[in-house]
Amino acid sequence: MIIIKKLDLEELKASDVRDEYVNYSASSADFRYQMAEDDEFFLGMQLTSGQKDYLLSIGQPPEANNKIRPAVEQVLANVASSSPEWDVIATGQTDNDIANIYNALLDKIWFDSHGNRHFRNICRDYIVKGVGYMYVYPDWQAEQGAGGIRIKRIAPESVFVDPNSTDSHFSDAGSIMLSDLHTKESLKINFPQYADIIEDASEDSETNFQSTGKYNRDTKSLRSDISPFDGKPSVRKFVRWSKVGVPKVMITDNMTGLYKIFDKDDYKKAQKEDRYNEYLTGGQISEELVFETQIRETFVIGDILVYDEVLPMDRYPVIPACNEHNGTPYPAGDVRHAKTPQRMLNRVEALLISHATSTASFKLLYEDGAIDNEEIEKWHVPNAIIRANPGALREQKIKEFAPPAISAQLYSEKQRYEVDIETIFGAYKFQQGNPQGAVGTVGEAQIIDEAAARKQNWKILPIYDMLTEAGRCAALYTPYVYNKARVLRILNPVGTEKEVTINTPGINDYTQAVETLYDVTSAHVDVRVVVGSTRAKTPSADLARDIGLMQVGIYDKAQVIMNMQANVDKVALIQRMGEISQLSGQVQQLQEQVETLSGDLQTRERELFHTRMRAEIAEATKPVQKAVSNLQSTAKAEQEKQRELTRQTAEDLSYLSKQAINSETEAPSA
Repeated sequence: MIIIKKLDLEELKASDVRDEYVNYSASSADFRYQMAEDDEFFLGMQLTSGQKDYLLSIGQPPEANNKIRPAVEQVLANVASSSPEWDVIATGQTDNDIANIYNALLDKIWFDSHGNRHFRNICRDYIVKGVGYMYVYPDWQAEQGAGGIRIKRIAPESVFVDPNSTDSHFSDAGSIMLSDLHTKESLKINFPQYADIIEDASEDSETNFQSTGKYNRDTKSLRSDISPFDGKPSVRKFVRWSKVGVPKVMITDNMTGLYKIFDKDDYKKAQKEDRYNEYLTGGQISEELVFETQIRETFVIGDILVYDEVLPMDRYPVIPACNEHNGTPYPAGDVRHAKTPQRMLNRVEALLISHATSTASFKLLYEDGAIDNEEIEKWHVPNAIIRANPGALREQKIKEFAPPAISAQLYSEKQRYEVDIETIFGAYKFQQGNPQGAVGTVGEAQIIDEAAARKQNWKILPIYDMLTEAGRCAALYTPYVYNKARVLRILNPVGTEKEVTINTPGINDYTQAVETLYDVTSAHVDVRVVVGSTRAKTPSADLARDIGLMQVGIYDKAQVIMNMQANVDKVALIQRMGEISQLSGQVQQLQEQVETLSGDLQTRERELFHTRMRAEIAEATKPVQKAVSNLQSTAKAEQEKQRELTRQTAEDLSYLSKQAINSETEAPSA
């Protein structure tokens, strides 16, 4: 027998969590400066106060021509336009029906969490700031208090990671921390069970901690992220995750090699089973102490430790997607590389505008007494008659200066910097709906578009890794959140709802034993996301691709119809096509029978002709002619039925094609 000691967690105080936050914040200060500046460049705030003052002094608007934002938005339109598609695989003794329930449950979690909205913001963080975070958590207030699993985006500025981490998923981090500020009122709404603790928690001030956002580039410092909240008291919330080794017992069947892991309580129950000790002493089974990695979650509000517990999972519920991982928890985004050409573009355009401004005005050099002041004021008036004093023109006392022509090199440099920005993001002018950037032919446009798509597909692979990890976290939470009988309303892709009842006692149709049906509490599944499922859909291009695959024999007509993006009854359409095919076969058989009988008739006529039995010919051919006539009538009727079904199907397919093309043309441009 193995004695499992009680899990003895190292004591963690609220002050320890706050101290760790201060250390992590200090280590990531430069990274947060860069993130803030990257975000400002995306928003168009690209000029320092000194640059703005200079532009104002020479009569120029203190604004930049932001080429980064449309490029980022084009990438987002390509990679974050659709909901992810999950692929849940049953493992162990779990059947496919349970896997399908899990698949539908993931769709429900995504829908109930407003997943598309959070996902777009995560992708924006990924491209602009270098890292996006998805948080999977149980919301015990959801679904009328029954509880549910939810996902959401977490601002990168609020996440603090062990600086020693080198893994791109931060799985090797000693701890990950979420820290942000709230009013006491908002905390009480989100955590009503801790209302008393929140009320007693100490308030935070600007001087207590290093701030976590809001960057001031002029002073190279982070302004406080603590707002006064209209005078309402604010407190800082901390959620810290770390890994611990939980002792468990692995019981192995020595005959088959199969094993099962038991926690302390389940192990005690197993020991009470009949003949357990007999099997153990006889060597049929064996025991081994093992340690399973699980996540420790520590929750602190202000200076009060709220709870410290172990979660039923082995991976961090805050999941990163690192754009350009550099071996640290401080990755770079695409905007980081686009800032230099954007800065140069701003300088070139400032020169061009300055030259245009100076060209629109004049410079006049004259000696005193050559022109009266009131005459000078007429110089810029159209068709003005200006009087010069006697002798001024003859003696060349007046001279007007014209600015030199602008260098063509500046326009070339401007174009080069714009192309550099487009290349960094793989988002070219014609893809952004700019006709000036259009290439010569449709084929050329398609080649460039496919090349850009390949680059974007490669760049966003960490996004799909994040979604896969999020799905696995949700699957690990499921047995603990959805642990009672309940009816789940699950939304289908076409917008209709269906009901799925889980964890209900019933009779197995095969064994006739009473058991829990659709038991998600004991299921074992693996979750993956379909790569590319979140990308923008192109109905007409997809239809052309599917038709091409059908022509070479890879797809059949049914597959083409099922892949079409249209809200119609595709199953009924496929059934109708089957009926048409069946009728076509029947008509062909009838035609073959007619041809056979016609041949028999001709043979009979020849035989009777040679025997000069013309009377018998007329009499003998009556049954055959009648049979031929009946078959021809039947074939004609079947042909009419086939033509009607073919006409209906052609109309449906025409509607589907028009709808697919219209959905593409009506999609909003980036």
